[in-house]
Amino acid sequence: MSYRKIHLVVAGLCMAVTFAYAEDAPKTDASTKPKDKGQPSRIISKVDVKPNTAATEAEAREVSFAAGRILKHIVQARDAIRDDKKDLASSHVEQSLKLEEIIEGVMPRYLVKTEINSGKLAYCDEEEVMPRYIMLFDELERHDIISPVAQAKLESQAQSSTNERKEPAKLETNGKPTNAVAVSHADMRHTSARLDIVLTKQLLNRAKKNLLEGKNHVADEALLAIQSRCVILEFEEIDLPLEEAADNLKLAEIEIKEGRHAEAKAALNVAIDQLKRYEQSVGENRGAEVKALHEEISKLTAELEKGSPSEADRQKHATRISDWWQRATKWFKSQSK
Repeated sequence: MSYRKIHLVVAGLCMAVTFAYAEDAPKTDASTKPKDKGQPSRIISKVDVKPNTAATEAEAREVSFAAGRILKHIVQARDAIRDDKKDLASSHVEQSLKLEEIIEGVMPRYLVKTEINSGKLAYCDEEEVMPRYIMLFDELERHDIISPVAQAKLESQAQSSTNERKEPAKLETNGKPTNAVAVSHADMRHTSARLDIVLTKQLLNRAKKNLLEGKNHVADEALLAIQSRCVILEFEEIDLPLEEAADNLKLAEIEIKEGRHAEAKAALNVAIDQLKRYEQSVGENRGAEVKALHEEISKLTAELEKGSPSEADRQKHATRISDWWQRATKWFKSQSK
């Protein structure tokens, strides 16, 4: 299988230092200009980078874990906005800002001194900077953090297409087009993820202000921007039907909660197709479990064909779909070990 590196949404690359470990601190660069032989340079620049504070490997991992928690609270805040629970959304935004403050307190700082000379003219500037990007903690739990981010990037792309008056791709149910959106990773898996902590803070404060002003929709757009613009993903090309099935189950849960049963059914149908693909690639015992799951899901899609469910039924369906998502995610984690 061939692998292809794909980089998404690299935004704001000024001072693009990624926080990893103290040993990865930037090295001093005596001169940014190569010396020309035989002719003196009319302008000379020098950049000196010295660490003011450092961080251990253990501290770097804790900071990465805290950054992942920020993304989890953003998902919860967006869910609360959809449920018209402004106070709960504000609480999750405040939690994210608290984590931002904690991260800023332990991030390493570097003193950057820049000198530029030309003849008798001299420029000198000193500033203290901290890394802008944080590597997200590379553990199995990261799948639960990144999947909503991948979905948010698709959501943001769909909105951009609509704004540009392009016809978005539509799924079909029984041969009829629907506005439902399903998650497709185009057979890719993320291999690394970084969070732009600076832009994230700006957008969190914007969301906080909008929620206070009752502009819930605008606040949600700011939170979506964090997921779609502030998380930088790198992918490898690989076949991942189980991950795609899990993400479509999560999407179906959201859609059914919001009363969009046609969209939920479309996402469930995609999940069923991907589970059938996964079933063919695993052993007999796991294959039987997977078959039982997609047969359960098929029963629900048949129920949704009968018409719009009541509020009580929607909550019951959402709970069932959540249970299915947890089962699929558990399989994903076990095959990643």
